Amino acid sequence: MPKISIIIPSYNHAQYLDKRIESILNQSFEDIEIIILEDCSTDESRSVIDKYRNHPLIKEIVFNNTNSGSTFKQWEKGIALAKGEWVWIAESDDYADYDFLKILTARIAHDTGVIYCRSNLINENGDAIKLYNFSSMPDPNVYNDFKSDFKLAGHDFVKQFMLGMNSIPNASAVIFKRDLVQQAIFNRAGKTKLFGDWIFWLHLLKQTNILYLSQPLNYFRFHGNTVRNDTHFTSTRLREYMVLVKYFENEFGFGKEALDCLLFHYLSGEIPSSGISFSDHCKINFFVFRRNPMLLIKSYFRKVKNYFNLFRNF
Repeated sequence: MPKISIIIPSYNHAQYLDKRIESILNQSFEDIEIIILEDCSTDESRSVIDKYRNHPLIKEIVFNNTNSGSTFKQWEKGIALAKGEWVWIAESDDYADYDFLKILTARIAHDTGVIYCRSNLINENGDAIKLYNFSSMPDPNVYNDFKSDFKLAGHDFVKQFMLGMNSIPNASAVIFKRDLVQQAIFNRAGKTKLFGDWIFWLHLLKQTNILYLSQPLNYFRFHGNTVRNDTHFTSTRLREYMVLVKYFENEFGFGKEALDCLLFHYLSGEIPSSGISFSDHCKINFFVFRRNPMLLIKSYFRKVKNYFNLFRNF
């Protein structure tokens, strides 16, 4: 049985696939199996993948005849096919340092089921970029807690780092124990367009400790087809955050904290209001005022700080 099952869910990333697959085949850690799931791409992805069909580390290649419509259906299929104790979902447009698995697996412990590292941000050409003023995720220049390695109980990590944002921003940076995954989570994650991975990580963190490594060993690619680049998801983002609030409340008892984070980010402009109807906008602000007037004051100072930083960097 291999130590690590590597799942590559592929869709319309032909131009990145060689780099992705080569960065896996050349890993310095070799106790692996590779499963490639091609989701009926309309580009040349199938031809690229076929070149690797006879490689001894490629356990299985599955070509879908129709598009699944959800990356989480591909995650579910890959995990069902996996035989390894641990799983790495290596997204097809990202790539990894050749020592990624060697360094992460060296830190495996019996009480830890999720291990992830920092990710460098790159564009479609592989050049380093800044996104939201971040050059990496999580960016230690912005979030001091991520400057060095640490280990936390999953419950504590959720409370500290997962209420207002997803501090595990890229699946390609994570390995996790396969036996932590329960099939029902895919039904829940699959109903979201933006936050399914967030829900998936919360599902794992309910059950285990997490280890974070500050060394950037993953390359997280942003390009025109990246889902989070789509500007039409503003109202969807707000609705799905409310789904998250319910999940935080039911599974962790963090409903109030999660809702306060949502309202604070909304009022600070980090959840844009341009895609929300005027009536919904009024309802939200009235709800905030009744719930906690201090949030309005905090958000005002947050906006002032953001504007100050913007003009300082101009």
